Order: sequence, then C-alpha cells, then structure tokens
Amino acid sequence: MSPPPMWGYWRSVLARACQPRLSAGCRGASGGQGCAQHPPVGACELRGELDRFGGVSVRLARLGALDRLDAAAFLKGLQAAIQQWRSEGRIAVWLHIPILQSRFIVPAASLGFCFHHAESDSSTLTLWLEEGPSRLPGYATHQVGVAGAVFDENTRKILVVQDRNKLKNMWKFPGGLSEPGEDIGDTAVREVFEETGIKSEFRSLLSIRQQHTNPGAFGKSDMYIICRLKPHSFTINFCQHECLRCEWMDLNDLVKAENTTPITSRVARLLLYGYREGFDKIDLTMEELPAVYTGLFYKLYHKELPENYKTMPGMD
Repeated sequence: MSPPPMWGYWRSVLARACQPRLSAGCRGASGGQGCAQHPPVGACELRGELDRFGGVSVRLARLGALDRLDAAAFLKGLQAAIQQWRSEGRIAVWLHIPILQSRFIVPAASLGFCFHHAESDSSTLTLWLEEGPSRLPGYATHQVGVAGAVFDENTRKILVVQDRNKLKNMWKFPGGLSEPGEDIGDTAVREVFEETGIKSEFRSLLSIRQQHTNPGAFGKSDMYIICRLKPHSFTINFCQHECLRCEWMDLNDLVKAENTTPITSRVARLLLYGYREGFDKIDLTMEELPAVYTGLFYKLYHKELPENYKTMPGMD
C-alpha cells in the first residue's frame, strides 16, 4: 500500500525545520571543510494518516529521531502542516504524543490543540479545523462493572460475599470492573473465581444499572451488569484481601435478608421468579454476530428469539 499523500508533505516540512545549522565561521560543502553536523534528518519525518471521516492522525511515536527535534522546530512544522490540511479540506487533526515527548504538548496547545484523552504511556490532542464548534466524539465516559449471580438450581443456593473494608458489611454478588477487550460474561466468570475460588459458566444477562456522576468512577458514568452463572465447583476459597465473608445462601433467605444492597435484593427476587416460572422469563441470552467491519464480531444480548423467527423472511 502506498503511503498517504500526507506523509511526503510532513517529510518536507519537518526536514526543513530539522535541518542542521552551521555555526559562524564554518564553510559549506562547496567551501571546503565544514563543522560537524547532526545525522541526516530523515528520521524526523512526521507521518499523518487520513481517516475515513476526513481527519488526520499524527503519531509522534513513529518518528525515528524525536530526541533531536526541539519544540520550536516542531511548532514551525506543525503550523505549516495545519495550513496545508486546511487547504485540503481536512476536518480535524488527532495528535498522539508519547509521554517521553510531552514537551511537544505546549507548542501544540499554542496552536489550538486540546486534550482528548490520555493512556498510561501517551496523550492524544485534537484540533478542529472547520468552522464552528468541534464535532469530534468525546472519549469513553463510562466504566463497566460486572457481577456474577452464581445460582445452583439443584440446591437453590446462591453465592454471595461481603466486601472487606466497607462501612457496611452487606451481602452482594461477587464482581468487579471489566477489562479492555473483555466480554461481559467472561468478566463475571473471572471475577467470581478470583474472589471466591468458584468456577462457573455464563448463562445469561439479568440486569443493567446505569448511574451518573459516580464517585467510584472518578465522577463519570457507570454501568453495572449482573449475569446469571451456573456453578462448576462448590468449594469456596475466597480472597482474604477482597472479601470478609463468602457463602452459599438459600435464595429464599437472600430475598428476605435485610443486610443486602438494593440491587442484590431486586436481582434475588428476579432469580426466584425465574426459578419458579422459567428462566426464559428473565434471561437475556447472548449470540455472537458478524459486525459491519470485516473480520470483526459482536455480542448481542436479548430475550431468546424462536428459531423460526431467526430464519423467516420479511413479514407482510
């Protein structure tokens, strides 16, 4: 694949900005011996990649000699590039800066760049190039917590824990935050095992809680999902650092218990209803389907759809 046209432009702009300067009294190549120069500037190339929305992404980590590029030279090159991108009708610039090159944040900010988000080893700044307010999407604003309601239909026992270091020791389902790229069901199974030592299998999604301005989520929004799990082991070996207590409790007792969180009490009643009337009444099951992006898939959660409805042609 040939490089985007942007690449060659950045090469020329940054090459000019990075060109070594001869000190006074030195003679050029045609005038005899000159002073020692820095290595060639080819490593100073800054590559911008076009995206399908008309924006440009610039990843400074791809520069081979950022350590020899000072802030003033970077400012000059970036300013010229912005003018070029505007003339080409680009709508925005995404500037990805490694943490060790944070000195380039100030010159970028002086040209109007704003922080979009930061990772552990880099920050991303953006500049809207069109008229009017920016229409760029904001960074992720939610954290996702997942709990596993491990229910044994044979004994009608449910696995519950009490968290350590809480002001109130209330019964709840084991769980924790979902990791990047981790499916909801996998989070529930992992968290249950890490906290209690119980192996389990994902069966369905039971409930979703949405909460905003959550102090436990750095003031952002929070999604808390509870899954129904089937146990594959029963001997508890709970994590002493996270849990104060852990036990298999009769579902009826959990429904009647007063020292539970409101969401635990509600989901316990939901499980009791499903146990008595059929879990198809409460379960949101999962199916993996192909995404619109080639080679990718997604998980879809919904009430079970009869097989004949999955394959039937459009209805009149």
